[in-house]
Amino acid sequence: MLKKVLIGFALATVAILLILWLATGGVGKVFDATRSIGNIFKFGSVPTGEFRLPWQPENPFANIDILDPSGNGTLSTEGELSNAEQEYEELLKKIEEAKTFGDPSPYRGQVHLEQGGAEENDPSAEYVILEAASSNTAPISLRGWSVQSALTGLRGYVPRGAHPFLMGAVNTQSDVYLDPGGLAIVNSGTSPAGTSFRENLCTGYLAELQPFTPSLTRSCPSPKDSFAFTPENIQNYGESCYDFVQTLSSCTFPREVPANLSPACHTFLANNFSYNGCVQNYRHTSGFSGDEWRLYLDAHGELWRNSHDIIRLLDAEGRTVDYISY
Repeated sequence: MLKKVLIGFALATVAILLILWLATGGVGKVFDATRSIGNIFKFGSVPTGEFRLPWQPENPFANIDILDPSGNGTLSTEGELSNAEQEYEELLKKIEEAKTFGDPSPYRGQVHLEQGGAEENDPSAEYVILEAASSNTAPISLRGWSVQSALTGLRGYVPRGAHPFLMGAVNTQSDVYLDPGGLAIVNSGTSPAGTSFRENLCTGYLAELQPFTPSLTRSCPSPKDSFAFTPENIQNYGESCYDFVQTLSSCTFPREVPANLSPACHTFLANNFSYNGCVQNYRHTSGFSGDEWRLYLDAHGELWRNSHDIIRLLDAEGRTVDYISY
């Protein structure tokens, strides 16, 4: 009997609560609440007041700006686009440069090509410069190397040269080596000296005889160093000879010799104050060899365009060591 009473009381209570719920809005409130919740399964944009499960943290990247790599603050969308365009242009530039450069040589970075006088319209004045990097640890042989116009295809091979060079003699030709920091001036024309050669302590005398492009350095041993004031020299050549030598300039032939000088003095001047005489006196001394070569391609005309050319320095295998464009 008591059990029936309790069941009836429970049913009456549920009925009363249901009536009260319906009276206060019931189903309408449920619909209103569900309309305020976005589609939690929609991918792409997240609605304001985004949905997350109770155990999920808030978006850790919500308040983080994209930083400018240069350190100048944050990047806007326009800034990101500008950077992307710049990177693309740089990539295209590198691709185009690779086409211009050609197949790179293992000597790339060890020898550099400089424009020099490539734009001159006279083969005797037209030249380029090869320069070995000062960081090189050993001399580099230029045997089989060449310079070539990428536009016209004209090409000149690096010749052998004399070391040391002697005037009026058949000079032995040897391969050209560039020491670390050394230079080679590669002229399109023929050599005023008759051959390619390595500069030395006496090369300034050659400028007295022929014009060179570019000009030779006028640096030679002082004449005073070749005639010490000793009893032997005064006895053999005379005091007037000694006084005359003190007036001579470096790298200069004694063209006008005073009549009062002895025949022995005349011979001494001819044998010592000339290019060959200087070489004979100093070729075995420290510092005799210079750091520059004068190389001549013996071309019958211009090799490089007077404007807008691309010149490549190629190794013995035809690979590009360096190039210039103008």
